[in-house]
Amino acid sequence: MREVRLSPSGAFDNAALEHRHIKVEPLASAMGAEVIGLRLPDLSDEAFAEFRAALCHHKMLFLRGQDLSHAEHHAFAARFGPFAEDAYTQGVSSEYREVQPIIKEADHRSKAMFGSGWHTDSPFLASPPSITILRAVEIPPYGGDTVWANTALAFRMLSPAMQDMLRPLKVRMSASNNAYTQEKVAGKPLAFASDDSRIAAFEGTAHPLVRVHPETGEEALYVDEVYAVGIDGMTEEESRPLLEFLTRHITQHGFTCRLRWEPGMMAMWDNRGSLHLAANDYDGYRREMYRTTMA
Repeated sequence: MREVRLSPSGAFDNAALEHRHIKVEPLASAMGAEVIGLRLPDLSDEAFAEFRAALCHHKMLFLRGQDLSHAEHHAFAARFGPFAEDAYTQGVSSEYREVQPIIKEADHRSKAMFGSGWHTDSPFLASPPSITILRAVEIPPYGGDTVWANTALAFRMLSPAMQDMLRPLKVRMSASNNAYTQEKVAGKPLAFASDDSRIAAFEGTAHPLVRVHPETGEEALYVDEVYAVGIDGMTEEESRPLLEFLTRHITQHGFTCRLRWEPGMMAMWDNRGSLHLAANDYDGYRREMYRTTMA
């Protein structure tokens, strides 16, 4: 007899923190929040400290009406620390190489799209990105939403026995199964920094399957459907069902939030506590975004 699937309950903690310098309104019970009434380049040091704490807490923040230039985007991102290595794109210019174009033209048709599939950014790197910042310039009239899932909440919802089993394990992350490695970014072929970096991306890196957030101490699952190819010390027959279960568990509706983009909007998320997915549902419309990733 098949059991009815129950919605998760308990352990939801997305209420806004107490802030003096910023105003935050939660987006969903699981994660996500809107920061209201400010422009990112104008954040004081005190406001930025609260902003960073809010990002760690809510896992994803978004702001409307920012309309930042490449220079402003770059300068704001740099406040979080060093930029991460970008495995796929070459930047908008030599001056702003860390600002990466993510553009799908109206006439581009493909089942694979940059950002499609539930994933965390570039986990095949030895030091994967922490924070990703995405800026919307041109968006479709509908479609092109981004969805996030809270991997820390998902871990808390597992049984203690499952948590204890997972903590010692290491998941191997590799670009080898990513369909988009055969596609293009912004109309240009995907280019790794060198043949060595391409080989390293496909070989991948083993990371703790349960990672501990360096700023909050929170435990979160570190696994996705795009890059996770196995668990060290297990055969594929052993690891595949476990990886598939964990991805299904993380991405169930109750652990997610969804954002409908607007021109001028900025959104940022913490890869250490979330997965995300970009919907490929807007053929015939142009979508122009710019991304930075932080080490």
